[in-house]
Amino acid sequence: MNKITSFISVSIVFISTLGFSQNQSIQFKPRPAEFEFYGSINDSVYALKAPINTTTNRTFESKLPYPIIFIHGLNSSSETWNTSTDYYDTQYGFTFGGRFDFCLNADNNNTTTNKNFYPTAGADIVAFESLVQNGDYFYVNFDVNPNGSIGTSVLSNQSAIAKQGAAVKVAVQRVMEVTGKNKVILVGHSMGGLASREYIQNSENWQSDNQHHVAKLLTLGTPHGGSNASDNILAFMTGTDVSSEAIRDLKTTYYYSGEPGHFLFGGLEVQNSSSMNDNSYIPDFYNSDINCNGIVGETILGLNQKSIDHFIDFSCVIGRITNAFGGNITTDGVVPEPSSNMNTYLTGLTYPAKLFYFNSGYDIIENHTELTGYPYQMMQGLDEPNFKELAYSIETNKNYIGYTTIQNPTGADNDYFKFTVTDNVDAAVSVSSIVTSSMNGTILNSVGTTVGVSQNNSGATINFTRTLAPGDYFLKLTSTNPTNTNYTTPYQFNIATTLSAEDISFESFVFYPNPVKDVLHLDNISLTKVSVYSILEQLIEAKSFENTTSNTLDLSSLESGIYLIVLENNSQQKTIKVVKE
Repeated sequence: MNKITSFISVSIVFISTLGFSQNQSIQFKPRPAEFEFYGSINDSVYALKAPINTTTNRTFESKLPYPIIFIHGLNSSSETWNTSTDYYDTQYGFTFGGRFDFCLNADNNNTTTNKNFYPTAGADIVAFESLVQNGDYFYVNFDVNPNGSIGTSVLSNQSAIAKQGAAVKVAVQRVMEVTGKNKVILVGHSMGGLASREYIQNSENWQSDNQHHVAKLLTLGTPHGGSNASDNILAFMTGTDVSSEAIRDLKTTYYYSGEPGHFLFGGLEVQNSSSMNDNSYIPDFYNSDINCNGIVGETILGLNQKSIDHFIDFSCVIGRITNAFGGNITTDGVVPEPSSNMNTYLTGLTYPAKLFYFNSGYDIIENHTELTGYPYQMMQGLDEPNFKELAYSIETNKNYIGYTTIQNPTGADNDYFKFTVTDNVDAAVSVSSIVTSSMNGTILNSVGTTVGVSQNNSGATINFTRTLAPGDYFLKLTSTNPTNTNYTTPYQFNIATTLSAEDISFESFVFYPNPVKDVLHLDNISLTKVSVYSILEQLIEAKSFENTTSNTLDLSSLESGIYLIVLENNSQQKTIKVVKE
């Protein structure tokens, strides 16, 4: 008898040297312990959020399908996420896995730039040793000095987005190592969303298997179309350097030359009266090497001109200022719409980004900076995929949590999870802690056909069992009437599998003739539904039956070829292959 093959997650121990696809090796640079746990602003010293240091015998298993990586924005730091993540820690019992610190201007030379890592001589990027361990979420921090202390004085958190994308690669690889998960969720505020896209949209940044391993991208107030707001009076107020690489990359247009910003929309890496001219004199920016390859004068492809994987679950949180000056303003004070809407620039996405809005009154500037501190809108954006093609992969016989939120543009919240069984099994689905008034659960096969019937909740629980043959399946959980408070209590679920004997109704089942010219006979089987698929798994037709034991299926209208026919009753499903003459 076959045994169920179980997947074993192995956490990979820390390694100090990472291999890159471009044959470059880096090392995490050591630093004094106090630099890792304390930051400074002028003469003030403050404690940084840190994971709980435990022994090597520490056992932790996340109930989230994938770990989350938070990436901050321009002239900011990872501490910007604390308000929301502290709430997640308290409300959901999340565990902080650690922080990845990068100095992106380690040579303190603003006139030249590169994407080299320490210990390469003259490298701009230094990744520092940190306490990082298995957890639910992690931080990326660019507010770092060349010696590893927190609170940069070398424009590290105002450095080129190309360098940020290279750093995100290291963080993604490291998170997969310590969690044993094969994908991550990226959450970027403001410029952090562009850092995430820089990683995703440039294959040279991907992992050694030439995959990016990103399941979801959530951006908050990200200027997908650029923003010119941070280099005017706001720059003086926030300490932003208007000549920095980041301001250069964030430009929607240049004031004097008038052409679109080259990082986002492409163009020549040259500063003159007609190119990258922001101030009517030269130089406008410290350097023009947008792609940070050490060569200037190239014509580069803009981020919004590059392709992107359509099978990532995209979401955007957009800030709006309400009731200001007697009406609503479609801007968060820094990034206007439609710039904050990813769909404006990544047109033709198979699954367009879902949009969620944070509305505040009168705070003309603060709305943008407040976005990281509102967990409700973030949880809407972090909600599980609404389509099976984007489903999160999970394991059977393991506990998970999921969230019910109000989704846009649909009212119902559909959450999809993908799982695989390798034997004939009885799969017992158990969902508990349901707080929405109406939830139903369904198992779908690999082509999206339901196995059995949908099961509605009974109070706070759903329980049902389906007999499954080896293959890929989806668990679909639908909350039909979500409210804006459901997100505070996650639902818990598990798919427990045990080996099953073949359903007796299939033991004596026969079908004939095969090959078939017109009518296919299906005998000694009680059926409720039969679905016909092409060999490419495209649904051609579906027919309902009345649980009779002798059935026929007219295939005379089909063209010659091979077809997959899925037979279903109330508890089981079986697929047969038929040749049509």
